[in-house]
Amino acid sequence: MKQTCKYHPGEQATWYDADDGILFCDTCVASDDSADGGRARSFLTNKPLQQVGRRIAQDPFWEILSHFIEYPLVKNAGVVMAAVAVMMVAVPGGLVGVGVASAIGVLLGIYGAAVIQQSAEGMMKAPDYQSMLKPESWPAGVQLWLVFAAAGVASGYAYMSYGMLQGSLITLGLWFLLPGLLIQTFLTGNLLVALLAPQRLLATLVSVSLEYPAMAGVMFFLHTASAIFISIVYDLLPGFLSWPLAAMIVGWLWVVTAHLTGYLICRHQGNLGYESQQMNESAQRRRRSRRPEEERRQAVLLREGRFDKIISTYKGKLEKQKDSLAFNEQYERLLDVLERRTEQLEFADNYLKVLLKNNHPTRAMDLMRRCREIDPSFKPNTVQMTWEMAKLFTEQGQPKVAVNLLLDIHKRAPTWPGIAEAYLFLARLLANEFKLAAKAEQYIRFVETRYRDIKTRDMAEQCRQELGLLKNA
Repeated sequence: MKQTCKYHPGEQATWYDADDGILFCDTCVASDDSADGGRARSFLTNKPLQQVGRRIAQDPFWEILSHFIEYPLVKNAGVVMAAVAVMMVAVPGGLVGVGVASAIGVLLGIYGAAVIQQSAEGMMKAPDYQSMLKPESWPAGVQLWLVFAAAGVASGYAYMSYGMLQGSLITLGLWFLLPGLLIQTFLTGNLLVALLAPQRLLATLVSVSLEYPAMAGVMFFLHTASAIFISIVYDLLPGFLSWPLAAMIVGWLWVVTAHLTGYLICRHQGNLGYESQQMNESAQRRRRSRRPEEERRQAVLLREGRFDKIISTYKGKLEKQKDSLAFNEQYERLLDVLERRTEQLEFADNYLKVLLKNNHPTRAMDLMRRCREIDPSFKPNTVQMTWEMAKLFTEQGQPKVAVNLLLDIHKRAPTWPGIAEAYLFLARLLANEFKLAAKAEQYIRFVETRYRDIKTRDMAEQCRQELGLLKNA
C-alpha cells in the first residue's frame, strides 16, 4: 500500500519519524546539507529522519494495464489529440495525405516526449499541453515520433505487400524492436546512436527483462486492433471524417506507448543508467528549498496543532526585528486565524506603526476595522497612534470613526502634549461634518480653559473664527 505524508495525503511519504510515528513528504522536512550527510530533519523535533523506501512504479505494468489504456482519455491528453484531429480535416487522400498526416503528427511526438519524461519520473498523471511549449522537448519529440511513425508505415507496407500472416510476423518483429529504440532514443537523445548501436538495444532488452517482450506483445495487439478500426473508418466514412478519427486512434496508441515506455524506464532506471529526479537526494533537497523553510515549518506546526510553539517563534523574531513588515503581517494573520483575539488587539499597535512607517494607510485602516470587529470600542494603545489613525480616517472620508477615536483622549493620557491640537481638530470635524456647532464650541472652550499659554489660546481663537462661532455662544 502506498505510504502517504501525514500533512499532504496526496503526496508519497519519503521520510519517517520513528519516535512520533509520523510519515513526511519532502515538503514537510527541513533541508540540512551540513549534518548527517544531508539527511532531512523534522520540523517538529529537529531530529534526523529515516528515509522511507520509495515505491515509485512498483507494479509490473500488466497488473495496472487498464490505467495505461485509459491514460490518453483524460482531459490533458485529450485536448492535444483533439487539436491534432481538427488539423487532419483538410488532409488529402493517398500517399500525400499519409505524409502530411505524419508531419502533423510531430505535435503528438512532442507531447509524447513530455509523457515519457514525466512517466520516467514516476508521475502517473498526464502532462498538460503547455509541456509542448518547452523547446527542450522538441528534438526528442521529433526523433521519437520518427521511430513510431516509421514503424507504423513499415507495418502497413508489410500487410499490403506480404499478406496478413507474413505482415503480422513482420509487425510483431517491428514492435519487438520499437520499445528498445524508444527507450534508447529517450536516454541518449540521439536516434542515430540508438540505431547504430545494436548492443544498446540488447542491453535494454536484458535490463527490462520479462516486461520487455510483454510490452512488445501488448503493443502488437493494440496496434493490430487500432489498424482494424482505422481500416473500418476508411471504408465507411468520407475523407474529411476518416482522417480525424484515424488521428485520434493513432494518437491514443502513441500516448499509451509513450506512457508505458516511460513507466518501464522508471521501473528499471538503475539497470538502464537513468537517474530519476524523484530518486536523487540532492534534487530532493533542492525541491524542499523551493519554498522558504520557515513557511514550510509553520505549515507543519499548524497542522500538528502546535500553536504555542509558532507564537513563541514569532515573538522571538519580533523582539529582534520589531519593524519588519513581513513578520508583523505574518504574526497578525496567524493570531487572526488562531482566534487569539486578546493578543491580536495587544499587538495591533505595533503593527499599525509599522504599516504607517512603510506607507500602507489602506492596510492600517483594514487592521483597525478587524480590531473594531473584535471590540467595537477598540483604540490603539497609545494616544499618539490614536491621533495618527484619526487623521488618516478623516483623510479617507470616514470622520465618524475619527471622532470616535478622539473622544476623551485627555482622560486616557492627561499629560500628552498633543491634546490641544487633537481637540481643535475634533471641533472642526463636529462643526463641519456633523453640524454640531455647540459641541465644537465646548471643545474649544476646554482647550482655552486647560491651556492658558498664548500660542494655544491663539490656536483656539483661530479655530473659532474659521468655524464662524461666537465666543460667548
